[in-house]
Amino acid sequence: MATWTPGQPWPGTVGGATSPHWSPYVRLFVSAAIGSGLGWHMGPHQYDRLSAGNVMGHVSTSGPLWVDITCDVLDVTLQGGVDNAEGIFSKPDAATCEVTIADPDHIYDPLSPAGVFTYGGKSRLVPGTPVRVIAEVVDPATAAITSCPMFMGTADSWEQDWTPTPSARQTKLIASDVTKQFARMDRAEQPSQGGGETVQQRVQRIVDYFGWTGTVIHPTGGGTRTLAATTLAQSAWELLQRTLDDELGFVYFSTSGELRWLKREAWQTIGAPYVTLGCDVGYDVLVDTTPTALDRQMRNGVYAARTGGTSQQAFSQASIDKYGHYDYNRTDLGLNDDTQVATWATFVVQLYAFPQVTLADVTMQPRLAAQPWACWRDVLTAKPVTDIVRVHWAPPDHPTHIIDTTNRIVGTHHAITRGAWEITWQLIAANVSQSAGAVFHMGPHAQDRLDSGYVLGFAA
Repeated sequence: MATWTPGQPWPGTVGGATSPHWSPYVRLFVSAAIGSGLGWHMGPHQYDRLSAGNVMGHVSTSGPLWVDITCDVLDVTLQGGVDNAEGIFSKPDAATCEVTIADPDHIYDPLSPAGVFTYGGKSRLVPGTPVRVIAEVVDPATAAITSCPMFMGTADSWEQDWTPTPSARQTKLIASDVTKQFARMDRAEQPSQGGGETVQQRVQRIVDYFGWTGTVIHPTGGGTRTLAATTLAQSAWELLQRTLDDELGFVYFSTSGELRWLKREAWQTIGAPYVTLGCDVGYDVLVDTTPTALDRQMRNGVYAARTGGTSQQAFSQASIDKYGHYDYNRTDLGLNDDTQVATWATFVVQLYAFPQVTLADVTMQPRLAAQPWACWRDVLTAKPVTDIVRVHWAPPDHPTHIIDTTNRIVGTHHAITRGAWEITWQLIAANVSQSAGAVFHMGPHAQDRLDSGYVLGFAA
């Protein structure tokens, strides 16, 4: 069996960069499609620079010509997903990538008239240029490589300050993912269509209508909720968000560029933890965490209606009696009938009638793990919402005050420099379903702790 030890040649992709401050088992690749774009050509051509009128050049015919710029990178900041302030009602914005590039020789200057990335009189350092960030993790026992996509999108801008000191010259590359394209695709109102179709069919209708040819990852079994007809009168991204509002699901673009959506049941499905972070179990890599209790998520009275339908109501009287009214009103749902609207309202109350004290975020440095390669692999491949994260941790000044929570990732932030790589996850509680709100109970009960089988106790 092959093995790998630090100091040996990297067994994965050629290029990239590593740092002793990240651990030798992870390698970062930052690439942009800024290579020349012309294929092998013989004969007269508009880009001919030979007096004879003949030119031979090279280009990839299978996709963009990626240029690895990692060795010039000073820092990378990646942000994706949402914060946890609105819980399952949070809407992800476009994932972003900000890269600071050392550029003493004007290589990445978008206005350079004769730079190495200028071809045919035009710079390739322009908005719309494909940009990707990937990490590779090596298993030292087998030399196997796990490829971990971290960002896929296109450049928004290339900016450089023309400083008089070459050593201080830097270029800032800012990019965002496919979400921005969907937000910009907005067309005239169409004839009403698609009445009675499922959520899965509606997602596919939106994608097909706007001509996007990327990969769509539907949940297993698809969606069972049905929708009223649509005129496709909003942007593609707004249409997707409204569809998933009706589903009470979640939709986002993955770090590989696929469109992925999750149905309502994802919020209530809890499997074994995909990764455990803790001081005496799992990976001991946490450097900060933020406990929180937000009343912005509480909804103990829901009034909901579909367009043209009758208002449906759901309440938790126990929550109202204890905390007062936290009403939520929606009158524009796109569901196909009032029965589904009533179920929608009930589901929201079940999730958010009672407050939860949980973790808003955790910040970690995977290099601190006893097996950093395994921690890097698990942390970098964890998926939003569906992969469960267990946090077993205590504040440094109160080592006996251990918290033990299960959570869902709804947002990710990477702060990468040559001296450090910190990852922050925005979290919500994995178990979002709430108590029915019984106050007193007498007789056998699942929470009974008395030998006689009877208990008189108070329940929140």
